Amino acid sequence: MNDERKTIIEEKYVRTEVKNESGRWVVYLEVGDTESSVEHRIQEYSSKRKAEIAAGLIKRAAEREDNFKNFRLD
Repeated sequence: MNDERKTIIEEKYVRTEVKNESGRWVVYLEVGDTESSVEHRIQEYSSKRKAEIAAGLIKRAAEREDNFKNFRLD
């Protein structure tokens, strides 16, 4: 029997989250794969709506980046 290695397809993802911290709305960006992830605090905003708009833009930009396609957590 041949010793074949299984190919594991790593799912990479980008996620944004808006959290309330001391009355300010903070956008967090999380980038990861099936094994690990990294969370970055991006910016704080005075209103939840502004933070949600920014989170959407940040997420779309991160998904578009070529670096994300080749993203590795070493």
